Amino acid sequence: MNRKFMETGLPWHIVEAAINRESQWLQGVIEQTFIDKVPGCDECRYTFRKIALLIITGRIEAKEFIAREGHDLWNRLTRKHGVRKSSHHGGDWHRRMMDVITEYFENQEFEVIVEPFLSKGRADLGIYKEGYTDLFIEVGTTSAYKLWWNLQTLAKAKILLVPDNRRAIEFTCRYVQPSSFRSYKKTGLTQNATTY
Repeated sequence: MNRKFMETGLPWHIVEAAINRESQWLQGVIEQTFIDKVPGCDECRYTFRKIALLIITGRIEAKEFIAREGHDLWNRLTRKHGVRKSSHHGGDWHRRMMDVITEYFENQEFEVIVEPFLSKGRADLGIYKEGYTDLFIEVGTTSAYKLWWNLQTLAKAKILLVPDNRRAIEFTCRYVQPSSFRSYKKTGLTQNATTY
């Protein structure tokens, strides 16, 4: 990277182009739910931008997984559970996909919890195993606002969106110490705090 950019940061137009590219990608891969939407939040065009900012600043990492034609991401379990025959995004499809994902992780000796609590709302599934990063899964549609809220509050966790049989979008939350905490330590404000 150019030494000048290392000292002053990237030019605004390069950063803005990267934010817009991530935001457009997010709008294309996240299927929004419209049940119990948060007025002004789920409809806000800036929610995807806020998630894009988390990606651009390195607070989260995002990856999309797409199965090749004739395959699935779940070791052929979608065929076993008859997911391909069911209506996409209906209640039956959702239940069957949760069964597929549960069996997939239980076969690998992970503990699977249905509807674990998050900072905002609940996930469809929580996947846990000693030595592995906690994984929270949303099957089908999700609220972009709920996703943004949880991505900025979770640390050392992953959220996996499963919008359909062949795709999954993984968000990895990294632990980033807020700068306000660092500034308190530098200035010594915590040493002078009074305990009540």
